[in-house]
Amino acid sequence: MSKAKSTISSIFVIVVSIFFCLLLVDFLGFVISPAQGIVFLPDYKKDQFQEKLNAAVHYFPRGYNVPDPIMGFDIEKNFPSISANLADQPFQIFSNEIGCFDHHTLAEIKTAKSYDYFAGDSFAWGYGNYEQNIPSVYEKLSGRFIVKCGIIHSGQRHQFEKFQRTEKLIGYPPKRVIITFYENDVANDYAYPHTTVIEGYEVDTHRFDGDKFQLIPRNMDQIRRDIQAGLSPTSQNWKSRLDAWLNSHSITWNLFKIGFKQTKAKELATIYGISEAVNYGKGKGYEIAEVTKKNREGLDLWINDAKKRNYQLTIVLIPPKIHHANTNFYGGLRDYLDTKKIRYYDLTEPFYASKKRSEELYWLNDGHLSNNGNIFVGKFIAENIK
Repeated sequence: MSKAKSTISSIFVIVVSIFFCLLLVDFLGFVISPAQGIVFLPDYKKDQFQEKLNAAVHYFPRGYNVPDPIMGFDIEKNFPSISANLADQPFQIFSNEIGCFDHHTLAEIKTAKSYDYFAGDSFAWGYGNYEQNIPSVYEKLSGRFIVKCGIIHSGQRHQFEKFQRTEKLIGYPPKRVIITFYENDVANDYAYPHTTVIEGYEVDTHRFDGDKFQLIPRNMDQIRRDIQAGLSPTSQNWKSRLDAWLNSHSITWNLFKIGFKQTKAKELATIYGISEAVNYGKGKGYEIAEVTKKNREGLDLWINDAKKRNYQLTIVLIPPKIHHANTNFYGGLRDYLDTKKIRYYDLTEPFYASKKRSEELYWLNDGHLSNNGNIFVGKFIAENIK
């Protein structure tokens, strides 16, 4: 045998040996590793098409939201009650004929002597059992008729547009409007309209580059493909299905791809990365900062409309979980609202006075108020808004 042939033969043996060693590693790894996968290999033992779908969209059940040409998205009308796993425990979600998480029909609202309108983001929407959420508890304890139209993942500008449409359907203005305010509302207003709906799933249209402080459009065509692949994996071409299978079953394939990803651009933040540039403390610039301008304009929409049409406006400031009893957290925002002569309640104060730990008010594994927290706030509002 010539030297060249001998070298080729040796290389072939080495290559085949390496290949079978890798196969053995993958086989043993798959058998021995936990069913949920390996921490440092995020794709391993996962349904790759479903994982891409989950990464592309928000967590809301398919069909609960619909695209909207102005707001970006809205709640679907007459969505049937289903169980949703959004917090530490599942709860039923639904919508009425005006696209609100509310049991009241439009006919009931129209014939009511008067009504209070409840607006805000996920905190106003509920994020817990319907009977125990803030507007439901407020309605029960106050004896007032409440139209409950919070919209998850929204800021004040989005909420005002929803309010105008809803009031037009009702035919007359509310007696009171209560708006919940949360720290990421500035980000929602800064990026508004920032979300649409594709194949029934809520999808953000932008990501945020914190280094450049810039909103970056997402590749919506790719997102649509990822969603469609998640819904129908068998419709994908053989290369995509092979890659997905290797991601799920091969440790070596995952290690190779992790090394490749190190050469790619860093992943951008969601629009809530904008919130890191906002400080609501006293003297920290909420009233003049460029990043808060659109949020202040959103608040002005409500403030001016309330004055013009003579309904009582109240803003309820909900603190983040880690600052639940920090009465200085919203100090600057409170000063700004004072200059506007707007009634507000800062929940850090009753939270502090109650001496309750955050775990007694918020979900343990989520930043939203728990059923107990919702009950606390609903009761507080009912006792204080006269």
